[in-house]
Amino acid sequence: MISPMSEADQSTPADSNPLNRATCPKCGEPWLRPTQLPGRLRCVNCLSRFELVSQCPNCGEHQTIARMSHTADMECQSCGSSMLKEA
Repeated sequence: MISPMSEADQSTPADSNPLNRATCPKCGEPWLRPTQLPGRLRCVNCLSRFELVSQCPNCGEHQTIARMSHTADMECQSCGSSMLKEA
């Protein structure tokens, strides 16, 4: 007999990134990895390169670049767009 799945085993649409990694702005996959240079990232899936910039490409707001300990550091605090620029 097959037992029903518990609530902890079921995934929801909100769990779209189960790996808890940064998503690539170009392909949308969660394979963004830091490179050896500070502020530079590379997508392992599509091999695109990105640079973390201090001025938002969308609204122009300047922000201080802190050490990236979380993916929230890659979003503009004013408009919420990505602070990554394709290199």
